[in-house]
Amino acid sequence: MTNKPTRMELAKVKKRLKISNEAYKLLKDKQDELVRRFIALVKETDALRGQINQAIKAYSEQTGLSVACFPYQMIESMFLSKETAVAADIRTDNWMGVEVADIKFEVKTAMPPGALISNPLLMKNRHDMRELLPLLERLATAEKNCHLLSGEIESLRRRVNALEHMIIPNLIKTIRAIKMKLSDAERDTVTRLIKVKSLS
Repeated sequence: MTNKPTRMELAKVKKRLKISNEAYKLLKDKQDELVRRFIALVKETDALRGQINQAIKAYSEQTGLSVACFPYQMIESMFLSKETAVAADIRTDNWMGVEVADIKFEVKTAMPPGALISNPLLMKNRHDMRELLPLLERLATAEKNCHLLSGEIESLRRRVNALEHMIIPNLIKTIRAIKMKLSDAERDTVTRLIKVKSLS
């Protein structure tokens, strides 16, 4: 409660209340929109993860069948000795003031071993696995943005709750208290004036 229950102080508190209400509405709208985008991202992430897992399982089964006629040492040299270089280009985008990720992968193409080239199924599997890259890009971007949005939504929730349950109610109480004190002061003034007038 203010120590100066004056009309000027009342006007200041009313202005703070108006600003707080406007801030509450803006933050609440932003929170609702980010929650909507977050839910859409979670659904997209789940769908992408399921699609990728199914594809990897299928490719693993196909690869297992296609390498059955090769000795283990040859398989090891074909797949483990040739590292694939992948470059990640991470940029940012802006969603309602929140910086989100925009991730792009680039695979450095390397010639496969001769044994791999001579086996059409292995070459197909290799090609199919590379075709997963766009899905992996989307999955990595979506998961990163889910993490970023969840942090921003939590921060907004705390600010919205503080405005709704603490700041705005306290300002309303302060305004009522100032009005009551001003009203009491006015009654006291009127009472004194009546007494002075009656004595004159």
